[in-house]
Amino acid sequence: MQKINTKKLRPDTSLVKSKKRYFVGDAWLSDISVKLQIKGEKAYLANFSNGARTKVHYHQGGQILVVTRGQGMLVIYKKANINKDTVKITKLSQSSLGEGDVAFIPKNTLHWHGALKGKNFAHIALNIFTEKAKEAETIWYESDFVSYATKIK
Repeated sequence: MQKINTKKLRPDTSLVKSKKRYFVGDAWLSDISVKLQIKGEKAYLANFSNGARTKVHYHQGGQILVVTRGQGMLVIYKKANINKDTVKITKLSQSSLGEGDVAFIPKNTLHWHGALKGKNFAHIALNIFTEKAKEAETIWYESDFVSYATKIK
């Protein structure tokens, strides 16, 4: 058995640097799956400071968020293709997230999550592998968070 305490985790410097372009504001990650030697999915501790959030994205496998601290939000979008790299987005739902909440985001669902303005927020993200037991890819977008999103290459 492996065990860690999320309150003692610190940012994975190389991971934070490689993922920085996928966040707005001050956010950091720690790869729990590496620390616990998890093989069937990816698990991250994500920390967001003062309104920081992810950019708009979706996962090719489902995602579970387990809120460990603070106050945040999850926004789900409907998308309509404009061209191969740009989509029109329409907000379908907006959910407040607080300590102890658990949210499931189905695969291929366009969304963002992060802290409320003036608040800090942390969650464990469990990224479920695809049906073929392959690590699910995350597709990221630059966006105005209201009307459009363009793939980040």
